[in-house]
Amino acid sequence: MDYDIREIREYYDSEIRDYDFNELVGLGVSRENADFMIDIGVPEEFDDFVFYELNDFKKLLIGEVQFIKIGHKISQYASYGYGLYLKEGEDGLFTSSSFHHPLVYMLNKNLRTFFLFQLIRWEVSSEMRQRDIYTSYKYAIELRKLYEQIDPAALKDVEGYWSHLIEDYETGL
Repeated sequence: MDYDIREIREYYDSEIRDYDFNELVGLGVSRENADFMIDIGVPEEFDDFVFYELNDFKKLLIGEVQFIKIGHKISQYASYGYGLYLKEGEDGLFTSSSFHHPLVYMLNKNLRTFFLFQLIRWEVSSEMRQRDIYTSYKYAIELRKLYEQIDPAALKDVEGYWSHLIEDYETGL
């Protein structure tokens, strides 16, 4: 099944952030991530994630690595939410968790892949339900297979966001 990343915009529940490519790159956002933020767009809110306006981005030094905080994940376990970070000058999308050491870990290889994973979540679920073959376990197996083909590093961390999401479906939570 081929996925057109532009279709992710159909799932956006809020306005798309208006960013300037040159300002993003000047701040240290990689060209690949800046291209995505301009061409496809990033919503103000998406699922449990909040993406900031450019003037709210913050450069942070975490463990001797320079990151740019571009948003956060709303969490029931942390009142402040977990940060969403881009490594300065690189493509990776990172998040933080008090359950991790180090505190920041890679979520996806870039923003495009993060949103592609989200698109796949909804498209696979919809397709399986239409074909009347959906079970939580079958859905988890299909997601894992597709995700591992696209960004295997996103599933390496068993305590990571995507691993936990799939595990929840595998166990029926």
